[in-house]
Amino acid sequence: MAEAVEHFWDSLSQGEADFAQFIIGELGNEAWAAPIVAGIRDNGGVTQANKDRLLELRFAYALHGQGIAARYEIAGEGQSTIDFGFANEGRQWRVELLRLGETRAPREASTSRVDADGIPRTSRILRTDADDRRQSTEGETLKAIERICQKCESKGRPYKFPVPDDSYHAMIVDFGTFLNGGDVHDRVHVALGAACVAPLYRLFWENRPITGVFSAATNLRGAAECRARVHFLGFIRERSFRPGEFAEATQFIANPNLFADAAQARAAIATWPFQPAVLINGGDQAE
Repeated sequence: MAEAVEHFWDSLSQGEADFAQFIIGELGNEAWAAPIVAGIRDNGGVTQANKDRLLELRFAYALHGQGIAARYEIAGEGQSTIDFGFANEGRQWRVELLRLGETRAPREASTSRVDADGIPRTSRILRTDADDRRQSTEGETLKAIERICQKCESKGRPYKFPVPDDSYHAMIVDFGTFLNGGDVHDRVHVALGAACVAPLYRLFWENRPITGVFSAATNLRGAAECRARVHFLGFIRERSFRPGEFAEATQFIANPNLFADAAQARAAIATWPFQPAVLINGGDQAE
């Protein structure tokens, strides 16, 4: 009989674990990174339960590789903290990391069984016509948009990112467990909404197009704050867990509400420390 699977698609791989152990050794003498390493050690070490902290660890190591001594857990809006603050190319950055861990709906859509040859197999099917609509691509897309927006609001007030000043604000979203990493159309749909993808890739919920984080039509909790305060969403899908992967594994989408045109957005992302930075909506016309 098939059984539901927990964390199969969101497990800690051997490669991720080995890279984490390597980084801990490398960052051991870096005072600014000490709280990150200590947080991992104090909460069980390199385990699946610490995957959020391991993402922070890899980002810290990537900054270290660029010669950047960042500030960790800097002051944010509403008595919150933002994961990282640092300067690069004459510009200050505030960066919050968000790992889209596996949600309950896709776990319940996953089953495991042992085939006739005694080999265990696991499968997951997200269907538009599922009895539970959450177990669908549409449901997962809505949930991702909701989780991103909610980072910017708490108890009816702005949270995390302050009103933009001379700093750029970025939210780096770990897309690894979202639809097996998703593709460029998924990233655009989550950030900008159905109107910004080709008709073939448009998703609907209750016969209405699903709008994105930066869309003026999105009224989820925190959406207005995201539109007003977050310059970039960066979607990362790591595969090999090795030095230098952050640049090539991340694709950015600029917030069209905070940039006059694509040229201005390109100039801003040029100050990001990991180059070349891929800006999906960095064409001649801002979407």
